[in-house]
Amino acid sequence: MGNDQQRRQFADGLLSGLIDTGFVKIINHGLEKSTLDEVFAWSKKFFEQPVEKKNEVANEPGPKPEHFDLGPANDAEFPNRWPESCELEGFRPFMEALYEKGNNICLALLAALESSLGLRPGSLEERAIPNAADLRLTHYPEISIKEMRSGRTSRIAPHSDWGIITLLFQDSTGGLEVEDRTRPGAFFPVEPVDTTEMIVNAGDTLMRWTNGRVVAGVHQVTIPEGLKNRSEVVLPERYSVAHLFKAQRQVSIAPLSQFITADEPAKYPDISALQYHKQVQNLLFT
Repeated sequence: MGNDQQRRQFADGLLSGLIDTGFVKIINHGLEKSTLDEVFAWSKKFFEQPVEKKNEVANEPGPKPEHFDLGPANDAEFPNRWPESCELEGFRPFMEALYEKGNNICLALLAALESSLGLRPGSLEERAIPNAADLRLTHYPEISIKEMRSGRTSRIAPHSDWGIITLLFQDSTGGLEVEDRTRPGAFFPVEPVDTTEMIVNAGDTLMRWTNGRVVAGVHQVTIPEGLKNRSEVVLPERYSVAHLFKAQRQVSIAPLSQFITADEPAKYPDISALQYHKQVQNLLFT
């Protein structure tokens, strides 16, 4: 955990990175390499199942790529659906344990942000418990560069996440890009180093709570940097693991009073986290 000075240095660095770019990279985050290797192995095993098996736990219809989501273990409102194949025995307990580890990391990051933002300890955490986070395994099928350049499809179009913060782990395929805030509409690659590197990005909820002091990080997944000059190749499949940490569903995500002044009035209306989630989904999927 470090001493007080180290914790403050980390907290200030975290906030500064999120303000400057919407993203930071963190190492020594508490998830062992063996755990991360295992989650990617489980993800590959899950997505390699026959279509009819995956359809047994299919999400509501939405855009590609494929993904598998799980939320709180005891969520009666949106219960988890689990594969029952004997080949995936052990999948559920592993993912449930990983979900809790991701929540604990996110809560520690919220505590750091509270410190650096000058907020009362626990003031962000209490808005995230009981949490509504999603742990998402995503599989991007292989696709030709020609098809990507046609404009008919993309891996993931530019977007921000609607939660508080997101933890992201990616495989070695590449293609993740972050918007350059000095040149709106331009993106730069976030090259994968290894699966142990954790990328943290700010979401819409944190942006709204801070009244725009921390702006949500816009990102996309496209052709990997090393292949952009190629024309007749097929992009390999890609896997990623994201912990989308969200506010408690009924809590307000209007700006907090500490960030509202006469010179900086509230930029965002009062709305619950669940209402905002539905609003954004309706915009995306209709």
